Amino acid sequence: MLGLDLLYKEAIDNQANVINKCVVGKWASSMDDANLSAFTESLNDDDFSTRSLFSLYKNAGATFGLTSLREHRRGVCTCR
Repeated sequence: MLGLDLLYKEAIDNQANVINKCVVGKWASSMDDANLSAFTESLNDDDFSTRSLFSLYKNAGATFGLTSLREHRRGVCTCR
C-alpha cells in the first residue's frame, strides 16, 4: 500500500492544472482553445442569466451545479 505522502505527491503531479480551481474552473481547464474562448465569453455576457448559462453548459456535458457556476461567475470561488 502506498503511503499518503506518495499518493499526495502523485495527485499534485497529475492535477497541476486544476489545483486551486473550483469544479467550474476544472471543467474549463479540460476544454480546447475554441471552447474555452466561448466559455469565457459567455461567462462575461451579461445578456445571459446564470441559470440560462447553466442549462447551456449542462447540454455541453458539465457536471457541476448551479450554485458552483453562480459563485464562479461572481468571482467568489477558489479560482480567484
